[in-house]
Amino acid sequence: MERKGFTLVELLVVIAIIGMLVGLLLPAIQMAREAARTMQCANHLKQMALAAHNYAVSRKDTFPESVLKVEHDGIMGNNTFGTFVLLLPYLEQGGLYEQIDLEQNTRSYRNTEVGKSVVATVVETYVCPSWPDDILLQEDSEYKYGALVTYTGVGGVIRSSAETDDSGNAYQDTPASKLVRSSHGDMPKNGMFEWGKGVGMRTVKDGLSNTLLFGEFVQRDSDPNSDYYAAPGNVRPWFLGSTFDKSLGCYSFKVLTYGNGRLNQKVDRSGGVGYNHLPMGSFHTNGGNFARADGSTSFISEAVHYQVYSNLATRDGGESVLEMQN
Repeated sequence: MERKGFTLVELLVVIAIIGMLVGLLLPAIQMAREAARTMQCANHLKQMALAAHNYAVSRKDTFPESVLKVEHDGIMGNNTFGTFVLLLPYLEQGGLYEQIDLEQNTRSYRNTEVGKSVVATVVETYVCPSWPDDILLQEDSEYKYGALVTYTGVGGVIRSSAETDDSGNAYQDTPASKLVRSSHGDMPKNGMFEWGKGVGMRTVKDGLSNTLLFGEFVQRDSDPNSDYYAAPGNVRPWFLGSTFDKSLGCYSFKVLTYGNGRLNQKVDRSGGVGYNHLPMGSFHTNGGNFARADGSTSFISEAVHYQVYSNLATRDGGESVLEMQN
């Protein structure tokens, strides 16, 4: 009687086929998972944009400040809380918000018993699901203790005479009168977030749908010898609004500049790029998610022309060019 069964060769062929199928399916599964994470990330930005709108409704149509108008060490806005604290009550985090003493400076508050617990609380809406590292920082330092936020406000554009407008004419360099000076990178007054003031809806002359409000921020230096190369790079805890040393570094927004402001651009703070001028970007493939001032969200390609990208980052530049036109 003939005995039925697999020969060794047949078994090896079956194993090889299964291996090939797994090899073909795995990338597809990974792509599907990343697509889901990208969608969830966009939903986080949507929630933040709606929270900003609800805040504005309660504040005479004025969006949240980047840093609170509280004076510490003789400087208005120095060492204060910022945007991501102000959004908490509108993200179903009212209990967390009520535990924060907004009159204190962030350093003092973080060192209290209550403060240590509050700032270590992870706010899921503030973290992109594609973030690959620890969400909670536990180093005993000024900016490396607390739960992270992987998003940032859009603080406008500093124009350069090296770039051209829609008609091919060179821009004027942004005048000093329209900048807030900072050793971490000067800050303009043409974005949805400014240093020390909330932006009113009526000042958004380019249209809410044509103006970026929030974007992703996961920047790390590319230089292995830099202090900002390893995780979390330049990403910071959500409770921080501004630096403590009168240097006017802002944790709530980022500014686009012609030399260093492209999406997902590789730059190094160790190479002289100011913290306020670090580029936005993500761990998604080929671009990043953004929320616009009307509450909508969109994925912007890292290949977007800088002129289009920067036009979207200003609220009153008079630009009307949209991504699909380039």
